[in-house]
Amino acid sequence: MNLFAKILEQKVFYVIRNQDYNVAQKFCEMLINLQVTCLELTFTIPKVELLIKTLRKKYPSILIGAGTVLTLTEAMQAAEAGAQFLVGPIFNRAISDFCHRKGLIYIPGAMTLQEVTNIVNADWEIIKIFPATAFKLNFIQTIKTFFPNKIYMASGGIDLTNLKEAKALGYDLIAVGTFVTGNINNKIIEQEKIQTIINTINLN
Repeated sequence: MNLFAKILEQKVFYVIRNQDYNVAQKFCEMLINLQVTCLELTFTIPKVELLIKTLRKKYPSILIGAGTVLTLTEAMQAAEAGAQFLVGPIFNRAISDFCHRKGLIYIPGAMTLQEVTNIVNADWEIIKIFPATAFKLNFIQTIKTFFPNKIYMASGGIDLTNLKEAKALGYDLIAVGTFVTGNINNKIIEQEKIQTIINTINLN
């Protein structure tokens, strides 16, 4: 199975966003131990490229990508660290061109039809609608009217209250973050609570 197919098979991306490197690493290790197989490590983590490299080496079967990639420099750092996909809140032409040259999977964000069109014209298959709850979740159905064959990720504001609805409305992938791993500065790791949340996500 190629990398693109493996990403589509995941369905749920667990986004790690923390300002403490050690806490972020503990969250990643805990999620992996709880059978999570796809992690998006954002550039809000100090030295995130080092964490990506460490996890890729230790867990070669886990999909590890970089998130909140806003600049070409960050894209290059993520690629060098071994990130298997790059996710951004917006579309960046320089990052797009770099990923095409390197054969990397780029998942840029959009929240308007024009932004989605720009991503489609740049020849990317997965489009992140961000923040997904800025409008009603059925916004995805309007987008799919114009580009029905693309793959859409819901990101931003997705939690257990709307996860099932997002899937039912046509989102192919879901990104979950704070409601699973806690506040960005939260240093309390509650494994039992997170296990319950993961189980609920899997049931939906």
